[in-house]
Amino acid sequence: MLLKSASTAVLIATLLSACATNQSQNASAGDSVEIPTVDVEPVIEVEQAELVASLPESIESFELSGAKAFDAEGDGVNVRYTNAKKRRRADVFIYPVAEDNKALAHPELVLGSTQATMQAISEAVQAGVYQNLNVIDAATKAKGLRTIARVQATYLRENLASYTLVYQTEHDGTMVKIRLTMPDNESNRTSREWDRFADEVLNSVTDYLDIENQAQPNTEETAAI
Repeated sequence: MLLKSASTAVLIATLLSACATNQSQNASAGDSVEIPTVDVEPVIEVEQAELVASLPESIESFELSGAKAFDAEGDGVNVRYTNAKKRRRADVFIYPVAEDNKALAHPELVLGSTQATMQAISEAVQAGVYQNLNVIDAATKAKGLRTIARVQATYLRENLASYTLVYQTEHDGTMVKIRLTMPDNESNRTSREWDRFADEVLNSVTDYLDIENQAQPNTEETAAI
């Protein structure tokens, strides 16, 4: 259930503010390069090959089409799913929380990173890459202890109307961002497939991270020994 709470009101206000200004934000790793990466052809050459291999090859109407490292340190991964026939694309960004932000609580990380993402899109509008950006809706969803931000927006690119959804959350020091892009029409706006896609991606990533974390030695216990 979407929570139209005080935190949601803050999210909507900050996103609309981000769309109205091009001031720099304290973005998490990966946000500042999000716009350039969404349009490059994916290259299957990443250091985090095991993480990518753990993701489903197909989800709903999407097929896994590639992955690449996308930040300067090579810590972040951009995984791409596509549905070429329907002109739909889903980019999944997985990257560690920035060192300066590690002290922030989970909800603050999610809201702050989502604001930074919308700021990056807003800056693309300022640069003329996109036109007529309109945030349709912004909300948060609680799933167990996890907060998921969900934003819907429309824009024009090369005079083509596009519909985009951004899902964002954090899990044990790792940010997960999903951006789906497709033609803007009533069928795409009302489909629940995008929520199901995001849920499956988030579940797959968090399951992998949980297994990896369990496999890591406890440094405190090791030091005590």
